[in-house]
Formats: sequence, C-alpha cells, structure tokens
Amino acid sequence: MRVLLVSHPPLAAELGAAQVAMSLAAALRARGHDAVAWSPEPLPADTRGWNLWLRQRHAIERFAAAQGPFDVIDTPAISASRRLAHCGPLIARSVQPELRYLLHGARHDLLRGCSPRALVNAALAGPRAGAIVAGWRRARVILCLGSQELAWMRRRFPRWSRKLRLYANTLPAAERPALAEVRRQRQRIAAGDTVRFLWIGRWTAHKGTRRLLRFLADRLAASPGDRVTLAGCGPLAERDLRPEWLRREQVELVPAFKRAELPALLASHQVGLFTSDVEGWGLNLNEMLESGMPVYATEAGAVADLRPFFPWSLLPFPPPAAIATGPLEDLDANGYLRWSSWAAIAGAYERDVLGGGR
Repeated sequence: MRVLLVSHPPLAAELGAAQVAMSLAAALRARGHDAVAWSPEPLPADTRGWNLWLRQRHAIERFAAAQGPFDVIDTPAISASRRLAHCGPLIARSVQPELRYLLHGARHDLLRGCSPRALVNAALAGPRAGAIVAGWRRARVILCLGSQELAWMRRRFPRWSRKLRLYANTLPAAERPALAEVRRQRQRIAAGDTVRFLWIGRWTAHKGTRRLLRFLADRLAASPGDRVTLAGCGPLAERDLRPEWLRREQVELVPAFKRAELPALLASHQVGLFTSDVEGWGLNLNEMLESGMPVYATEAGAVADLRPFFPWSLLPFPPPAAIATGPLEDLDANGYLRWSSWAAIAGAYERDVLGGGR
C-alpha cells in the first residue's frame, strides 16, 4: 500500500515527531509497503507562530495532490483537512496531545495574569482547536499515542470510540546497543550516596517545569551535595533558576546535545526525573530506563505503558530522601524488547490501520 506519513518538524533524528515518522515508514517498508515520511519544512521565511499550522497544512495539501493518490495519508489531526482527504483516506496519528497542549498552555498563560500576550494566545488557540477536532472527525482512524491518551479520547469523545486505535513509540534499533552497554556498566546507588539527577526536555510549561523547580528547591536545600542536570532545555531555563544553584554548580545546564552524545550523558548520571503535566510519550523515559536508570515520574505520557516492564525502575515522583537502587529488570525475558520494537509497532499499524492489506 502507498502510505504517506507526515511529520510537521523537519526530518531530523534529533526531533521526536520526525523520528517517529521516519522509523515507522522504514518499518512499514520492511513489511512490503510503499511508505514515505515527508515534512512540509522548510516553510516560507515569513511564517510565524500564528500562521504556522496553516502554512503546514497548505504545503501538505500541495504535496499530496502532486504525488497522490495514496492508500493512506497519516498526518497530525490539525492538518487532516477536507482538501487533503481528496488525496487519500486520512489517519489522524498523534505524536503529541495537541488539544491538551493547547488547553494547558492557555490555562498556564491566564493563571500568570491576563496580559495582552496571554489573551492573544488564548484567542489564537481557538481556530487551532477547531481544526484538530475537525481533523479527528474526518479521519478514518484516530491513532492515539499510548494508553493514557487513548483513555482520555474515549472519555472526551465517546462518539469516536470505534475508530480509536492505540500505538506505541520506541527507539531506533541502531541506538539500543549503546544504551544496553550503559546498562551493563551501571553501578547501584547505596543509601546515603550523593546523587546525580538527570532531567531531559524542552523548557515549557507542560513538561512540569514548575513542579521541577519546587523539587529543586526542596532537594538542594535538604541534600546540598546532590547535583541535577537539565538537558535539552534550550536557553530559557536559566532565567527561572536560582543564581546560587548555578554558582554552586548544584544545577548544570546542557541547553542542547547531539544524539551521539546521549549515551555518555546517561552514563554520567544515576537517577532520571520525569515531571510532565501533559506528555505525548516521552521517549526520554525509554532512553533513561533502558540505560539502567531508576526514573521518578509523574503519571503522564508512556508511564502506564512502560511500568509493567520496569516495576523496580519506574517509580512515582518525587524521589524519597534516601535513594537506593535494586536489581535491574531483564528486558529480554520480560518481553520488553519484543514489544518495544518498530517491527512490532509496524505490525500493529498494518493490522489496525491498513487492515492487514498490501
């Protein structure tokens, strides 16, 4: 079957949504399908936040019309337009909970004060929310990323329950050997040890940055010898941190890092933190857990999906005062490596989305 998988971000391995589209396309090709991942980037230079989704939508429509028809067009819901539906059946595949992100962002802005910027952002969220819901309505299948999003969609949109499907996310197979080696070398933490924590993510409200800052204040006061690294956070995190944390080197900022640098970053830290209020999957969960880290996590993203495979390593946030690690799970024996593979995800996609056909 001819399958078009749309990624809004450029097709780069460092970008999570693009990585999903590329990995899924490759896995579907391995199963005999004509699957292509495509991005509307680069967009015109005058593209701004308010018209980004419209520019993306129009570029996708032009590409699909020129290259179609397709047996399936797999796209984020906001781009599942009426014109795009003329080029092939639509699959609204989530790479992040778009509507929940909009609602969370608008609520966060308004709680900080009804500034002109907050009011403008709230107004701009309306058309985007309408486009997302319209995309779900047009789609033949709504593919939810993880069981938490599937449950949320069933509660909020029960009329679409019959076309809701579940899929998972995972790491590219080529990245796993390096993480497995970090796991083999992982040293246990004994009670009373100073701890190096690692938090990975963009510095944005839905990642639970306020929760993280409260944790830092409590932890670094009670355990001043502990250290926390915020990685992939960009330049915005520094303005929210207490200057003394940076001055005393209790908190280290790694604004950006390359994929090749990830194993060393994981190996140099002992405990992972995951603080999201709302999350799509949170592939950094897979990365930290597969590297042998215990991860203290909020109930967001893929936590519920991963917990059965990591009963000793995936723990509730916040961490206790004394952290001591136990034995690591056997990821081969417990079925994680079979379940968490692009071959398995593509097989489920073929069954649930393509109907098993070629």
